[in-house]
Amino acid sequence: MESLSIHEAAKKSGKVTIRGWIHELRDLANIKFLQLRDITGIIQCVIKDKKFFPDFSKLTLETVIQVEGKINKAQIKSEIAIKGVELEVTNLIILNKAEELPIQVNEKVQAGLSKRLDHRSLDIRKPKIQAIFKIQSTIANSFREFFYKQGFIEIQTPGIIASASEGGTELFPLQYFEKKAYLAQSPQLYKQLAAISLEKVFLTLPVWRAEKHNTIRHLNEIRQLDIEVAFADEFVVMKYMEQVVIHIVKQVIKENKKELDLLGIKLEVPKAKYMTYKEAIEILQKHKIKIKYGDDLETESEKKLCELYKGIVFIHDWPQTLKPFYIWPKDNKEKTSGGFDALYGGIEICSGGQRIHIPEILEKQLRIKNLNPKDFKWYIDSFKYGAPMHGGWSIGLERLTMAMLKLDNIREACLFPRDRERITP
Repeated sequence: MESLSIHEAAKKSGKVTIRGWIHELRDLANIKFLQLRDITGIIQCVIKDKKFFPDFSKLTLETVIQVEGKINKAQIKSEIAIKGVELEVTNLIILNKAEELPIQVNEKVQAGLSKRLDHRSLDIRKPKIQAIFKIQSTIANSFREFFYKQGFIEIQTPGIIASASEGGTELFPLQYFEKKAYLAQSPQLYKQLAAISLEKVFLTLPVWRAEKHNTIRHLNEIRQLDIEVAFADEFVVMKYMEQVVIHIVKQVIKENKKELDLLGIKLEVPKAKYMTYKEAIEILQKHKIKIKYGDDLETESEKKLCELYKGIVFIHDWPQTLKPFYIWPKDNKEKTSGGFDALYGGIEICSGGQRIHIPEILEKQLRIKNLNPKDFKWYIDSFKYGAPMHGGWSIGLERLTMAMLKLDNIREACLFPRDRERITP
């Protein structure tokens, strides 16, 4: 008999075969119960035939088994098993017996985050943890879906680079044959070169940041959702960001109701609020936040703005000093740039802006940032051959997941996190 998923089996009547992991065991004198779990759900199984009692006594939590049986209507007291159905076992095969578990998947005993991450392959068997990554899958797919429909071209950029994409020295160096190279901290320079020829591009990819931080908001390897658009200023690309986040949230609400309920999240479609950096500083000062013009926004400031303006908060017209060398110097008198940040759920999820497309200005900005234009000759030269104005942005996938699901730590939103202390599993 063909093996069905638990979700499929629960809809059937009569005999079925299912496979999965043992989530819970309950041993009574003349009847045995087990909960069987796969990625689609958990079903209660009952063993009444005494010839299977010796096999039942060998079972351990997370052992992989195959059971055959009859689907019956039943009153299920479990909070997590599928309501209204029970499988009466007529055959049981142990496929792979589990040893003693280092952490409990059924969460009868709670473990700390560090220990959970040490045993991540077990941790992601938990229904609540699976819910996070099912939702993250919807986020990534909805991002792709939106920009395909908008006529964008998906591209892939290098993960090995010869010089800093965004300035600074926080890069992971590597030996590339006889040369020194780095893991890419951003696809920035390459997606710009694609956009000035292909016009509208998007990509999803991992990047690496070597900052020596250890916070609940930072990882050293992250996944980014990026776009770059020709003939666009920062307001054009901010609108794209507003629209795609709204689309993503709508799709998660539509596709992941079960997972949102399991996580206790009531997700609402966000509205957008636009303000200048100067306005944001004045608002924060009015609400007794210690900040002055020229300061970057810290955690307290981001949380306060998101409390005041529910939804996505766009902050544009940033000081040139706070933005990377490739951001357009919008007003040299006021020293403001075409850069922006976007806040959502109390944290920054995105930064972007209009880029520099004129070689002379680009060289000048590189020098201002104490970078050598000779290191970026290939990049600068690309704008000498009819480059249009262009803009774009990058959303952190883990940051967006964290914000949407109100997670306490960004590591919860990463399948196998990489931070200053962790490089395995």
